Amino acid sequence: MRDQPGTAGMTMSRRLQIALYVIAAYLASFGILFVFAPSVFERVTQTPLPDAKLTLLYGQYTLTFAYVAFMAAREKDDTSTLSFTILIVVAGNAVVFAYLLVTGRESLLQAGPPLIVNVVLALLLFLFRRQEAVHAPRHPR
Repeated sequence: MRDQPGTAGMTMSRRLQIALYVIAAYLASFGILFVFAPSVFERVTQTPLPDAKLTLLYGQYTLTFAYVAFMAAREKDDTSTLSFTILIVVAGNAVVFAYLLVTGRESLLQAGPPLIVNVVLALLLFLFRRQEAVHAPRHPR
């Protein structure tokens, strides 16, 4: 089903949309903890947050990316720049948590769960975006 003649892709698949909403909720929950309840975050993740100003800034960034994921889920274009941006965010998070784990800066208990979650979310986004791009009809130029 096409939206309008000349649009970039097909209507976004329900699976891609749900994945983006899940990412938005995931990022929003951690952003809210960073901004409003950093001590709860420290207890839940067993990770100390040594700098209150950086924690607040990171929380704001996390909330901003949660909003971007939400806006990406509401778009009609399955290959939008916003959904690609969120793919880069979660893949980048996975790389950072893998680095922290491999270098021993974080334990498996600390870095393992967010590493697994971000890898799964990145793979889902990659696969759903790719699947939609493969099935999208080509536009004559």
